[in-house]
Amino acid sequence: MTIHELRFAVYRASLVVGLIGLLGPSAILAQTVRADSMTKAPVPVITRDDRAPMRVRYPEQDHLRDLQTDHDYQYGNDAPPPENPLARLWQWLMHKIGAFLSSEAYQNIWQYVLLAAIAGVAVYLLMKAEVLRFLFPKKAQAAGLDYENLSENIHEIDFNQAIDEAVSLQNYRLAVRLLYLQTLKQLTDSGRIQYKPDKTNRQYVYELANSSLQPDFERLTGQFEFVWYGDFPIGEAQLTALRTAFSQFNKAGQKQPIT
Repeated sequence: MTIHELRFAVYRASLVVGLIGLLGPSAILAQTVRADSMTKAPVPVITRDDRAPMRVRYPEQDHLRDLQTDHDYQYGNDAPPPENPLARLWQWLMHKIGAFLSSEAYQNIWQYVLLAAIAGVAVYLLMKAEVLRFLFPKKAQAAGLDYENLSENIHEIDFNQAIDEAVSLQNYRLAVRLLYLQTLKQLTDSGRIQYKPDKTNRQYVYELANSSLQPDFERLTGQFEFVWYGDFPIGEAQLTALRTAFSQFNKAGQKQPIT
């Protein structure tokens, strides 16, 4: 045997020994695992018997009704956006208002601000209608005139003088009030109504239900309320027209017999 053949034989032998060293532990481990698996009992597998009858469960009626009426589940019933620009603007505005009313800021602060504003407007309107005049009495607008907050005895007032005095001071609203009170005095004197300070103007209108004077008196009552309670600004020209209308009504009442 030559030296080269000897070297080659030694090389092959070393390779065989190396392979046996690498594969030996794995083979032993595989043998051990196989032996353990053969000694353990098999794990039973539980399967459902498909032949058992199925039980259908239904939701409660109240819960089912809530689901059917919940807008979040109405996928096919959403209204298409309107084509009218004004309608689209209104829809957008309502959406913004709804979002604001459901916001946390509104729930914490703005709802109280809104309620306070509504209460303030209501108090203001009641004051204008003199419903709260016992809480917020108004000061006379001109010195020397004590007819602004009258619970007056109309039979003790010199109306012509009082009206002229109010006109001279350009207190035209008060002049209209005095013209109306003067008319109430004349209707009372003629027996057509019964004057009482706590009566409403509508009650006097109803007392003339059987008289042809009622339509004109109702019209004058509305104009008086518009000026006095509505705080409508009135000038000298408007006062002159109203003064003429009241004068014509009073003359017609004097000529017409009481039925």
